[in-house]
Amino acid sequence: MITIVKLLFFLLPIQFAGAQSGSTSQNVMAYTDVPYKNINTDSVVNLDIFLPGIDSSGRYPVLVIIHGGGWAQGDKNLDSIYYMRRLKSELLKNRFAVVSINYRLVGKEVHLPVPIDDCKDAIRWLRAHASEYKLDTANIGLWGGSAGGHLALMTAYTANNQFIGDETLSSHSPRVNYVIDNFGPTNLNALFKINLGWFGVFLFKLFYNDLYQIREKLVFAMSGHQLKSDKKKIKALFASCSPMTYVDRNPVPTMIFHGTKDNVVPISQSKKLKKTLDRFSIANEFIIVKDGDHGFNNRPEKELDELIDKCIQFLISNSD
Repeated sequence: MITIVKLLFFLLPIQFAGAQSGSTSQNVMAYTDVPYKNINTDSVVNLDIFLPGIDSSGRYPVLVIIHGGGWAQGDKNLDSIYYMRRLKSELLKNRFAVVSINYRLVGKEVHLPVPIDDCKDAIRWLRAHASEYKLDTANIGLWGGSAGGHLALMTAYTANNQFIGDETLSSHSPRVNYVIDNFGPTNLNALFKINLGWFGVFLFKLFYNDLYQIREKLVFAMSGHQLKSDKKKIKALFASCSPMTYVDRNPVPTMIFHGTKDNVVPISQSKKLKKTLDRFSIANEFIIVKDGDHGFNNRPEKELDELIDKCIQFLISNSD
């Protein structure tokens, strides 16, 4: 029951470590709010591209960052949070292009798999426009946090011809070299307790009725279906949108970060992913952050810097 209540934190913007002042002195070329997908005449989906200068004679390897926020909130801004700002700075120092993407957020009109479609289409768009930004299409990786971790895993693990949103981009591959997952959900049915029995539902409604109603709304926002009447449809959709479903089909090297005191996404989800990756002999690293909460808000900057250093080492070792 407590696990279900904790899921409601997905309705809040996911924060990493607290924001602090600071800037980089690097010669960075920034292209912000670049539309990569037209939804209709009044709506586009944007991304930001940051390049480590204009004097490079080659092409830049790319790390695409997918933000968190419970699929329902958040945006691509990287500068207000220390963890993300430092990650961006270190990537640029190591001559990586940094791409931070928006995707459509779930709600009354948007449901899964739309955010997955958008993330995969962002990769396709980058390949279509690689020459404009000197991007190395043979060296693209993914980094995601929380809901963004889930979307990064889904983007990395699913086949090229799956989750195509924009047909005009379908000729371009969404393939990536590796994925870095920060405490992302790997099994949506387990996360949202879709199989909760009648007695569990009874207790939940009895003691936490307001929260029960919010859970119903959140599941609808994710699926477009009512839990009371369409449980089978929700289960099928959530299974098709869970990274664990695809681990053995399109493997890429995977790095996982998860805190032992994560009260939103149980660390057991990452442990099961690690176990399954090992079973299929897929290269992976699992970094357990002792006492880390969801977002690592409670970890000191020095420890966050060490996590970022491990991240940089992993992506360098997995770039062609």
